Amino acid sequence: MRDRIRHYWAFLRASLWFVPFLMGGVAAALAIALLTWGRGAVENATDYWLLYAGDADNARQLLSSLLTGMITMTSLVVSITMVVLTLAAGQIGPRLIRNFIQDWTTQAVLGLFLADIVYLLVVFRTIDGNQADRVPHLAVSVGTGLTALCLFVLLVYVHKLARSIIYDNVVQRVAADLRDVTAALLPERGEGPPEVPPDLRGDFAWVDLDQDGYVQAIDLDGLVATAQRADSVIRLDVRPGHYVIGGGEHVAVFPAGSCTAELSKAIRGAFIVGSERTPTQDVEFGIRQLVEMATRALSPGINDVFTALAVIDNLSASMARIFDRAIEPAVLRDSAGIVRVVRDVTGYDGFVGAAFDQIRQAGSGNAAVLIRLVDAILRLAPRVRSDTQREPLREQLDMILEAGERNIAIPRDLAILRDRWRQATERLAR
Repeated sequence: MRDRIRHYWAFLRASLWFVPFLMGGVAAALAIALLTWGRGAVENATDYWLLYAGDADNARQLLSSLLTGMITMTSLVVSITMVVLTLAAGQIGPRLIRNFIQDWTTQAVLGLFLADIVYLLVVFRTIDGNQADRVPHLAVSVGTGLTALCLFVLLVYVHKLARSIIYDNVVQRVAADLRDVTAALLPERGEGPPEVPPDLRGDFAWVDLDQDGYVQAIDLDGLVATAQRADSVIRLDVRPGHYVIGGGEHVAVFPAGSCTAELSKAIRGAFIVGSERTPTQDVEFGIRQLVEMATRALSPGINDVFTALAVIDNLSASMARIFDRAIEPAVLRDSAGIVRVVRDVTGYDGFVGAAFDQIRQAGSGNAAVLIRLVDAILRLAPRVRSDTQREPLREQLDMILEAGERNIAIPRDLAILRDRWRQATERLAR
């Protein structure tokens, strides 16, 4: 259940409508409250210079002008947002649009503008020119204040959007999201090695997910409870981030006799499959976002080496945090300590490969990129705690050196790469 809640919360956070919808509801409630109980709060509006003190006709004209201006200004904000999203999709990558959409500032600004429009609409429709003594002075004053606030927020928002498409800021934001996902999914480092999954043999039955798409989340607690009720063991051959097709071999149930139609339905219900990868239970998602930025920057059409170098630096910091934590448990037990779920998890070798393989391949002919990759591994060396972390880094070093020797023609660049490789190799051997 926790995994499902986290998934749906991530979905709401990455939507542009959720926060504006809530803020619009709050604005409507505020307007109704001020119209209902706020009329008698001020006996004489002329005693307070901040309050609107005009008659009903002037109030209707004022609110009409404010409402027209706010609708125009909101259209401008939406247009600016769409332009920035289009530029980001073309230059940085379409899969990074999610990071722009889920930014709280963007959602709050759009929500504030929508809330002001809703508020003005509710107040405007209650003002009757034939009831001069029923002018909601306090409600009109609050509407004027909200509109003035939107003017200042517009300036701040334009500044925010201008800075949001700077590559270094995007890299930092994606790296921060990856840091949060790492802390949420990877457990604290425990004592001793992780539990080795049991060697499941004998007869078993396959359960396919009967869907095409990416595995976005798995209700692991639900699977453990399902296996306990059926007195069986469930082996997951897919994990969040994997693409599955209907009719494939995704989940194995031991023994085969326990795999009933009801059990198969419960297993399928524990999986959330969608059209795109999400970071709900997928640490590699953030890594691949950073890698996408680096590979696009190294493409001939963009050729932005400095962005690739910034990505490598942030990847080294992210990998250091991953090395400081343990791998997700591959064996899940019920309350009685009996093994119920054995799952496929990403190991340190998988994280290292996801972080460095594609960048090494895309930048195999660029000495600056290869040298920075070696420097990143050199920075990671002090955080290595086990051979499972050390070996994939050694393999990466050897592949980086091999790529440099094949593609770098300038002797001085190759000599620098070899010297950095030697330093990193010696540091990893300590």
